[in-house]
Order: sequence, then structure tokens, then C-alpha cells
Amino acid sequence: MSFINRLMLGWFMARRRSRKKPTRRRTRSFNVLNAAEMYLQTNVLTQGFAGVNPITFVTGQEYSTSYTPGMAPGGKGGITTGGFSYRPGAISVTIPELLGVGSANVGDGIDMLVRNGKDNWLNMIVGTVGVKAGFAIAKKITSKQRSFINNQVMKPLGLKSMVRV
Repeated sequence: MSFINRLMLGWFMARRRSRKKPTRRRTRSFNVLNAAEMYLQTNVLTQGFAGVNPITFVTGQEYSTSYTPGMAPGGKGGITTGGFSYRPGAISVTIPELLGVGSANVGDGIDMLVRNGKDNWLNMIVGTVGVKAGFAIAKKITSKQRSFINNQVMKPLGLKSMVRV
């Protein structure tokens, strides 16, 4: 059979069936330990760049305390009050400030983010490596306990498909 005949025959022949790829198992449950690690990694970065925790960075609500001098019985005194408030222009930077919410101008905090990044880059690297190493060690050490919780506690409660430790 000539090359041309084989080539023509190849065009009209049915294609060889390939095997179906096996479906991969995927757990759809929420892993609490991975969520804690992610939050701490995010906290290291937001503390380094913005000077606040991730929740404050997103909401813009910072906790502040104020001290009012005064005399209380016994000669000592003062009133300390605290609460959450939005304070644009403070040392910290939040997303509402970057977007220009309230009295802040759009992009005012970008210079502060860059400056904080330059000042805190080493602390952020050490913190990121420390969190990653700490969780890797903690996951190895507590694997049997976490397995017990997942299989003996969560499974009978019917929560294993939703939450893992």
C-alpha cells in the first residue's frame, strides 16, 4: 500500500477511543485551620502595609481610645473611653480611604502604603515565613487529633461535609 493510500485511509477511519480520565475527589468542606492561616498571613501584610488588621482595613472602622484627665476619689483619675470610628488621615490606611470615602481624597493613602512597605518589608518577610512554618509544624503535630475531631466528632454530627479542622 502506498503512502498516499495510507494517508487517505487514515482520514476515513474512525478515531480511536481514548480512556475517560478519572474524576478527582475534592473536599468541599470549609477547613478552619487553613482559614486561620490565611487570616494570619493577611494580617502580617495588612499590618506591614496599612498598619491595621484585615477587618479594619476593609471596613475602615478603627478602635481608638481617648483619655480625659480628671479627678476621681482618692486623687487618681481620668476617664478612658474607646470605640470604633472612621478616622481618615490617621497613620493607618484603609480601603475606604483609598476609595475616597468621607473626607479622604481618592488615592491619598497610596503614598503611605508604599512608605510603610519600604519601612516594614523585613518584618513582613519574617512574619510570613514564621506563620507558614508555624502552621506547617502545627499541622504535622496535631494531625492525629484533627483526624479524631473530623472523624469522631464532626462525622456523627453531620458536619464533616461542611467543616474540617
